[in-house]
Amino acid sequence: MAADCFAEKASVTALVDFTGRADYLSVAGDVIRRVPEAVDETQALALLCEATDRLGADASAFVSFIRDDVSHESYRFLLACDPTWCLEYERRCWYANDPWLAYALRHSEPARASEIPITSRQQRDAVELAMQYGFQSAAIIPAPSSGGLSRLGVLCLGSATAGFYEGDGFTIFKLAARPLAMELHEWWIARIRAELVATTRVTAEDVLLLRLERQGRSTKHIAAELDMSTSAVDSRFQRLNVKLGVPNRRSAAALAAEYGLI
Repeated sequence: MAADCFAEKASVTALVDFTGRADYLSVAGDVIRRVPEAVDETQALALLCEATDRLGADASAFVSFIRDDVSHESYRFLLACDPTWCLEYERRCWYANDPWLAYALRHSEPARASEIPITSRQQRDAVELAMQYGFQSAAIIPAPSSGGLSRLGVLCLGSATAGFYEGDGFTIFKLAARPLAMELHEWWIARIRAELVATTRVTAEDVLLLRLERQGRSTKHIAAELDMSTSAVDSRFQRLNVKLGVPNRRSAAALAAEYGLI
């Protein structure tokens, strides 16, 4: 029954027609609870597509990024929409002019896109581009990190029907959309953490060393705790810096914390 629950989607024009169904939350939850089990981006995207449909949306995009990353190298996308939108978005380098990302940086509460202020022509252009690719009406679902991580996530759910998210049903909708955003965010963090470990070959001993550095311990204190010489501690940090591609031990510990290793 769940697989064809929204088979009549084409004839539904109001959000409340979805959220008013008795099994709305459970049907969406059946997909959301499988997100942590995704073994790669292909499976995660398939689940996002399925969840998007069950939530009543026509398109969606999930973005994971590190706060204050001016290089945009940390940005990761899952696109259950026309990829042309993302290609054009990246071509124009609209990260800094995206009001939806800006909202997610400062807020944790889901919002209708219509509630987010547009303060520049560039921001208006970014929104108008999204509207061309299935986001005539949109809901923005931030996914903040816990534990001091600055990596954030934001789920954008769109409808080709103008005003779709403006009417009744948005409160129920948020109850389903928020868990989806958070599960996708945690999935990305776990995947990026695994990638870092695989590519750098960081060991358990390295992690302990980085944890002590993050706690502000001096070389002398670390050496005493690990029963090593101070020169051995310095040598291990030098090797770690090379592994992680950072200039010093403080940066190494910060990077490890950012990726949830410590």
